Amino acid sequence: MTKKEYVTGIIEKIQKHSDIIPGHLQELLQEVSRTVQEVPGQSFFLQTNHVVTAPAAQQTFNPNEPLFRLTEGHRELKRLAERNRESRPDLKSAVDQLEGLLGTSETYSPE
Repeated sequence: MTKKEYVTGIIEKIQKHSDIIPGHLQELLQEVSRTVQEVPGQSFFLQTNHVVTAPAAQQTFNPNEPLFRLTEGHRELKRLAERNRESRPDLKSAVDQLEGLLGTSETYSPE
């Protein structure tokens, strides 16, 4: 499975719960899904692997990068998944996968 397929799968699992997902999050998920689909698999991997190839001053920031865009809705999706954990364990699982992908665990504390 490619990284692109993995990300697409997570988004699809979350979108299956559109009946409880607020409109602005649905729009975000649709936007990111379209962006991911437009990028060839190898290009997607290279764009999202966070490898640094130049000094920080020469790096460009792309606010439309799919994984960055997903961080914008992560916290709200996590709260939604927690509130519905008993009735929708597959939503909780997909949001946990998203959290692992994004590296946004709230319990992580570097020493």
